Order: sequence, then structure tokens, then C-alpha cells
Amino acid sequence: MKMFKKKVKSPKSQKAEEKRQKQKLSTSANNLKSRVKIKIKSLNQEKKLNLLSKQVKLFNVDRLEKNITNFEIEETSLKTTKKFLLDNQIEILEIQSHGVKKHLKTFFKSWGIIAAALLLTLTYAVQYNFILKVQIDGTVKLSQTEIAAFIEDNLPSHFKAKIDTQDLEIKLKANFERISAVSAAIIGQTLAINISEAYIPNELEGDFQPILSTCDGIITDIDLVQGTLAVKVGDVVRKGEPLVLPYIVDTDGEQREVKPEAKIQADVWLYGESKHSDYSRRIERTGNKKEYSEVYLHGIKIYSNKKSNPFSQFELEEHQKILSQNLILPLTVKYYTYYETHEVIENLSFSQVETQKIAEARQNALIYLQESEIIKNETYTIKSVAGVSNVNYVITVSREIGGNK
Repeated sequence: MKMFKKKVKSPKSQKAEEKRQKQKLSTSANNLKSRVKIKIKSLNQEKKLNLLSKQVKLFNVDRLEKNITNFEIEETSLKTTKKFLLDNQIEILEIQSHGVKKHLKTFFKSWGIIAAALLLTLTYAVQYNFILKVQIDGTVKLSQTEIAAFIEDNLPSHFKAKIDTQDLEIKLKANFERISAVSAAIIGQTLAINISEAYIPNELEGDFQPILSTCDGIITDIDLVQGTLAVKVGDVVRKGEPLVLPYIVDTDGEQREVKPEAKIQADVWLYGESKHSDYSRRIERTGNKKEYSEVYLHGIKIYSNKKSNPFSQFELEEHQKILSQNLILPLTVKYYTYYETHEVIENLSFSQVETQKIAEARQNALIYLQESEIIKNETYTIKSVAGVSNVNYVITVSREIGGNK
């Protein structure tokens, strides 16, 4: 039978174990205390730290190098210690806090960030349930502003859960005749409205205007497509008078608006005129002229070669030019040109220039002839009173005066 001996610790090993336990407890206690660890750099550290120890409690003084030392103080002594170190010209290399207070600060600081993040998340989650924007696509002739106002008036709320997109589609189609199809969908925080417009022929759109005559003339032909005629062949019309009215009367005797369409031809008159006086006086230039100039600086004349006008009858032309564009000084030059004139008196009977004046009147009428128009008739009249003769030339052409080309 084996005998087991019970190991008994020696007094020396027991003391060492007790010392380790005390150090462990001391470390735990120190971790709970709020202390500040300071690293300093200075000469004659022993003397200065002895002086400091008379003002504050020092813990765990540890000399790392010849002139560098670590020590700890209570956090309440930090202000006094910093003042002592600065007053004694001791360089502070590092300051670290540890203990319960530091851990609590870290915890509450982290908790503040977490709380802010949670608050932001909650705020976003709440506002995400609301519509912030209405987007309308597909409109061509419909007004987006009008549609947006209608949607706003018919939304029970901006809360997504209360928006019935199907009901909104029905209301949009019922209120806007031009909408042939519409879809409404909530995408994120946007109410997206996609519209397909129906094609409505121009003749059914309403707000039609009558066809008006573009000039004076006699109606020669009418080709009515739709609308109600306000004239007939043989009528004399003036520019701006209605030719076709924008409505028809249906089989039930009801008046219905339509876009008027017609092709209306008329004989149109083009007028030209020329005048001649048997006795005439006019002023003409002889061809002689004189030019002068003046130079001004800030409105003050600094140079002039202007002399007295040599002509008894003359016409004067003036113009000026600014020369300061490429110069520092603001110089202006005024130019004067005198043209010599004389009076011309003519005694010329109309019979001597009749052919010329008729041709002149005809050219004045042809100015109004449009491209590809065919002349149907030409005539002129001459009236002479007190030595003054007027030639009136009339050209008749066939022209479309109303309708759609």
C-alpha cells in the first residue's frame, strides 16, 4: 500500500504568495481609482518631485531614464500638478487618465454616439413613411403644374399607408380628358405619376377662330372642307372680314364647334401710283464740297482747321469719331462737310414724260405681286389738275385669300 505525503508549503513560499495576492488586490484597487499618469522630462528630478510630493500625493514613481520619469497622481490634483511642473520648467511628455472615471467617460461618450445613431435611425424610419416629392412624366400638352395641384388637393395625407394609388389614377383620368392612361406608384419617398396623353385631332380641340380675308377682293371660287361660310361667290370682301365661321350645325340642329377649313380664291387688285408736275423746283448738289475738322479733349476744343463757308447755298453733314480707344487721352474729332447746292427749275409737260410715268406707276403696283401669281388684267387712269398729273395703275390677279395651305 502506497503512502501519499501531503505537500506542505514552506513559510517562504507562503509569504511570496500572499505578496502576489496583495499586489493583485492593489492593482485591482488602483484600476478602480481615478488617477492620472504623467511622464516628465527634467534634470534634478528627485529634488523637484520631493517638493511636489509636499503638495500632492504621488503614486508609482518610476524612473525610466536619467531625465525621464513616470508617476501617478489623483485626478483632483491634476491642476495643481500641472501648475507646479510649468512653474519649475519641467517638460510634460504625456498625460494619461485611467481608473473608473475614465471608463465611465468612455462609456457615456460611446453611449452618446449610439444614442445619436439610434435617434437618427428612428427619425429616418418615421419620415420614410411620408411622401416628400411628386414626379410627373409623359406630359406634352397637359400642364404639370395643374396636375400637381390636382394631386395635392386629392391626397388624403402624405402618409404612404393612406395613399390609394388606384383611386388617384381613376380621379386623374376622370378629371383630365386628354389622359388616355395613367399609372401612380410610390417609389421610396416619391409619388411617381406616369401619363400617356390621348391624341385629339386639331379639329376637335375647341377654341377655334374664323378664317379671315387676307386682302380686299371679289370672291371667285370657294372650296369648303368644314365650317360655315360667311360669304359666297361674287361677294366683295375687305381685309380682315370673316370668310368661314368655326362651327357647323348638325342634323339635330345643334351648333358644334369645328376647326374651319376652306380654300377661297378671289380677284385681288394691286395699286401703283406716280405723280408729275409741269412746273417744278428742286435743290441739287453741284458736286463741289469743303471738309473741315475739329479736335476736342474732354469737350474742350484744342484744334480746328475750320474756315468760313465759301458757298452761299449748301447742305451740311456732320459726324464725329472717338480716338481714345488706343490712346490714354480721351480725344474726339468732329468732321464737317459742306456741299454746294443750286436751285433747278423745270418746265416739262406731262405729255413729254407720260410713257415714263405710266411705267413707273406699273412698277409700283408690281411690288405687291406674289410669287407664281398670274396677272388677269391691267388698267390705269390719268388725272391732271392745275399742272399736276397723277397716274393710278391697277393690276388684277387671282389669289387665295383664306384657308389652309
